[in-house]
Order: sequence, then structure tokens, then C-alpha cells
Amino acid sequence: MVSLTREQFDALRVLLATAAGLVFDDSRKKSMSFSVMERIRESGARDVPAYLLLLADPAEQQRLLDEVTIQETHFFRNPPQVRALRAYVLPELIRHAETHGRRLRIWSAGCSTGEEPYSMAMMLRELLPAGPGWDVKVLATDLSSRALAAARTGRYGARAVALASPEQLARHFEPGPHGTYEVRQEVRDLVEFRHHNLVTEATPFEAPERADTILCRNVTIYFARETTRALMGRLHRCLRDGGYLFLGHSETLWRVSEDFRLVTLGTGESAAFVYRRLDVTAATQLRHVLPDRRTLDEGPPVVERRVGPRRAAPGRSEPSRVLPLVPAVEPVPSTSPDEVLRQARRALSQGRYDLAAQLAADAAVLEPLRAEAFYLRGLALVDAARDADALLDLRKAVYLEPEQGFAHFLLAGVLDRLGHGAAAAREYAAAADTLGLQPGDATADELGGRSVSELAQLCRQLEERLSAQTGDGAQARGVR
Repeated sequence: MVSLTREQFDALRVLLATAAGLVFDDSRKKSMSFSVMERIRESGARDVPAYLLLLADPAEQQRLLDEVTIQETHFFRNPPQVRALRAYVLPELIRHAETHGRRLRIWSAGCSTGEEPYSMAMMLRELLPAGPGWDVKVLATDLSSRALAAARTGRYGARAVALASPEQLARHFEPGPHGTYEVRQEVRDLVEFRHHNLVTEATPFEAPERADTILCRNVTIYFARETTRALMGRLHRCLRDGGYLFLGHSETLWRVSEDFRLVTLGTGESAAFVYRRLDVTAATQLRHVLPDRRTLDEGPPVVERRVGPRRAAPGRSEPSRVLPLVPAVEPVPSTSPDEVLRQARRALSQGRYDLAAQLAADAAVLEPLRAEAFYLRGLALVDAARDADALLDLRKAVYLEPEQGFAHFLLAGVLDRLGHGAAAAREYAAAADTLGLQPGDATADELGGRSVSELAQLCRQLEERLSAQTGDGAQARGVR
């Protein structure tokens, strides 16, 4: 592997930030070195200085971007979001389209090697009613030319289709050579692939055309906050009123954008959290476009949560409150902390955060040393955008149970948002350490099924970033 000097690494970071908005902190220096080594091998450059000279050519810049942005993905990724798409979002979009010219546009922004847009096209084929006149397109864009070339072939290995059911494999794929699977032509006909830079180029939807849904999952993880804020403004402008925005597990619009509303689709562990553009018209009409209660198990509770402080943006009317569609949880007198905490979790799943916080507090009175009670109260307060109130409960949770990785993760986010960067870095380090003690295949129900190992890696990256910003790296990494 090549060794990058500080000056060389900084030069590459500036280039990638300028070209694509990508932020490479020191924790990614090793992966950058591997990418540069591969490009030196492919280009025939003598060494790193010689390769840096080649980057004056935009074509070589694109090849380096291809090298650093390739990511592994698979079909029907993120099961809670897939369930929400199939059972709620796509049926609602189809109903809307039936009264608006039978035209439907979905944008997979950062589509990588194509599994996501093809998955969307497959679900659309399963749900679209029979009949002529439909104008349906899944626009798939990515920064990587290499990824787009792979996507256009429509050929995938067994790992990529691991989450597809036998019925889906039979319906949407044809057997390819050497045990591969090829996407059927009727699915491919719904998808259009384009090269697109989310940071430097205008969105591919120009007025008056609008997207009905945008999937931009795991794209902004390495963007600076200002880059993400600017991107969300562009996505909001090209999304129709009532349209949906899907982000990845670890991505949030907290303190980034107040233009979207966070909506809960589904119940319990199967719930998905997605964003929606809800202007006044869509918010007041939402009750009339919700699906039949039989669409999801028990009917999907759709709970609107404001992103950011609970106040209307200047010059904008506050949309109407969208109420849950399932019976409300009411406190049941009980002397059992387990029962009270069960009620608290159910209230959380319905989006009744004030009630969940009160129930968790009741459980803490019944069992004052129960870390779970303080964790659930902190989680409810965070979901209710009450970070300052959540701080004490989350600190109690990690004090009573130091190996509660999710509590450390929540506490770190709260501290970061309240402006305590060094303390947040230390909590992210503790979260990474404690989450790393769990089995490698464990999943995090609180984050829609995200794997614990992925979350631990993310915490480590956030720790490194905050430590670099605050100059407190040694302490954050456990040097007490």
C-alpha cells in the first residue's frame, strides 16, 4: 500500500470535496491510500506525486471518484423501508397518479450498481393496476461511471439477491451464466440510468416536472453539514407536495432542514421512519389519501414529527397535525416495571412521545436502578425534539449500565446537537466500544434493523470527526 503524506492527503481531500462534496477525515486515510494505490497501478504512474499530476485531467478525477465511491448493496435493502414502500407509499403514489394523468416518477439518487432502482421497478410492476396509459419511470443516478456501467448490465451474483424471495427471483430475474441472476427486460424498461453529481449539478427534475418520491440513502454520510443542507433544499424543490424522501439508517435532517416532516410507517420493530414534503395542502388532505387499514398489520400509524425545533419556519404556516390510525395507548395502573415499560415501548411505536416519557418515568419510580427506564425516557424525549430534557436521563442510563451502547449513541447525538463536541466524541467512542461487544450479526431494532457492527463503525467515524474538530482525540479514544 502507498503511504500518503499529510500534504498529499489534504490535496486529495480538497479535490474530492470540491468535485463531489465528499468529506474524508483522518479515519479514512487508509482507504484513500488503497484507492490511490489502485489508480497508480491502473494508470502506470511512477508514484504518488506523479499520480497527483494526472488528476489535472477531469477524466482521471472521475476514475478516482469511481474508486472511492463504489459501495456494496443488494436488492430490497432495509426491510422496514421496503415493507413501508410496498404496503403504504407505492399504493398511495399509484392512487395519486391515477387522478393526475397516470404519471409516476421515482428518483434513486446515488443508485450505485442498480439494486435499489431495480427493486423499486419490481415492486411497481407488482402493484401497478392493469391497463394502458401509464407513464412510469424510475430515474437512477450516480456519481460513479463504473457503478452505472455495472447497473446497466443488470447482472448480479447470489449475494446481491439474498433478500429476494423465491417468488421474486422467479418473477423478476432470469438465470445467467455462472450462477448469476439477470434482471428481466420488462423491469429494466422502467429504469433510466444517468450520470449525475448531486453536489455540483442541478437536479434532473426541472419545473414544472416533480418527483413523487426520492431515495437518497447512505449518500450524505460523508458530506459536510452545509453540503447536506444545500442538497436537501434542492431535493425539496424538485419533490412534489406530499412526496416522500427516504434516507439511510444513520442519516437525519435534524438541524439540517425544516422543510420535511418525519413520518412513521408501520408498527413496533417493523416501523420505518421516512421524510415527507408536507405543505399546507398535502397536510390537510393527508387523511383522505391514507391506505385501507388492512394494507399493513393493524393499519399503519402515520405520525408526523417536525424536524428541528417545534416552530413554524418564517413565512410558513404550520401544517395540520396528523394523528395515529391505531388506538391510543393509555396508562394502565400497574405495579410491574416490565408492564409499564412494555406500555412505554408501545407508545413509542405510535409516536406518542410525551406519554412514552411519562410511562418510562413511572417505571423508574417503581425500579429506580432500572437503566432501561431511563434509556426509554431519553429515547422518547429525543424523538420529541427535547434534547436538553433527555440529557439527564441518558446520563443516568449509561451510569447504571455502562455497556448500553444505544444509550451512549443517543447521548452522543444529544451532546453534539447541544454544542458539546468533545463530550460527544467521548460518548461516540464509548458507543463504538460497547456495541463492538455484541455479536457481529446482531441488529439494532431501534434503528430499523441496522446491523450493530455498522452502527459501531459509524460511531467510530463520528468520534474521529468530532475529535479532529475539537482537538480532544486522545481523550475521546479512552485516554483518561
